[in-house]
Amino acid sequence: MIKVGVSIMYHPRRADRIPPLVRACAPLDAVPVRDPDPGGAPSPLRTAKRAWAQIQDGVTHHMVLQDDIALAPGFAEQVSEAVARHPEDGVSFYSHWNSPQNSYLVRRAAVAGASYAPLSLTEWTPCQGFVLPVDRARDLAAYLAEIPDDVQDDDEMVVIFCRKQGIPVVATVPHLVDHGVDETIVGHQGELRATVFAPGERTPTAHWTGRTAADPGPYTVELLESRCGIRMVDRDPVEHKFAWHWYDACSLVGVDPRAVLDAAAPHIGGLPDALVPAATEVWAAGHLLGADAAGHPPVPPGGGPFTRHAIGSWVDSGLAGPDRALLGRTGRDVLVALGVAAVRHGLAHPGGRDGR
Repeated sequence: MIKVGVSIMYHPRRADRIPPLVRACAPLDAVPVRDPDPGGAPSPLRTAKRAWAQIQDGVTHHMVLQDDIALAPGFAEQVSEAVARHPEDGVSFYSHWNSPQNSYLVRRAAVAGASYAPLSLTEWTPCQGFVLPVDRARDLAAYLAEIPDDVQDDDEMVVIFCRKQGIPVVATVPHLVDHGVDETIVGHQGELRATVFAPGERTPTAHWTGRTAADPGPYTVELLESRCGIRMVDRDPVEHKFAWHWYDACSLVGVDPRAVLDAAAPHIGGLPDALVPAATEVWAAGHLLGADAAGHPPVPPGGGPFTRHAIGSWVDSGLAGPDRALLGRTGRDVLVALGVAAVRHGLAHPGGRDGR
């Protein structure tokens, strides 16, 4: 029988967040773990060491949560269902919406109708909500204890640990954790939100018995600063700032870029001229995502039930500031619908044209 214990790592300046989080975890028993040196240099790792070591008696799995998160409705029940499906793996309940690899793997899984996305073992492991089998959790605690606090980022150490130990890591689709809107303790820039989160919706229990998407492939697709790019995983380091522009790199992934543009034309022809460049990039990203998912059947007709959530977070995180300001809410919804249409086109015509 699965029994999950929980530690919530927190900084004292966010102490007011802890009682609501503890209640939201019920009936899971959540134990707060305070930063032992809150006046010192910011270091999530410093608190994570103690949170991973704070393992309750009698549990089969140990989960660590961070203090600046929001939980999905029915969090505890869904955690237990997901862990039961992947009892030997690491399970993350979050991924950052524009991370170079993991966010794409989650979006691809959403389009494919999968309940879980395998995560990269080279990109940092999302640790806003992460669970391991209890023996693995003890090993992780011992591993982290040897690392100096000034290393700072626990997520970069966790991925190294999982890779060395051969621990597969998956993310739930949809996520059960979203990030808050406050600035992080260590000062990471930009808004940090979940890739596929369905606020206000309770995912049916049966969903968590579903399949895991295909393993990571040789490339990922990104939408960043209103530009669609392709990253070749074996050539482009995770921290590399620039992806290949989609039009130039399409031949590497078996897609005809001219056909992608031809298919986009009827959908973007009526948009204001100022929005056409960004809309074209959204279309390209959606088509490439659908084309990739099509190569890993079975895929529900038109994509999985969380496709729109996946595209919505891509538009929200991937447009440059001036384009977001120009769009407004109505324009944003138009681009999300455009992205969903592009996914469906990619699913139906992976190479870009009928029959290809």
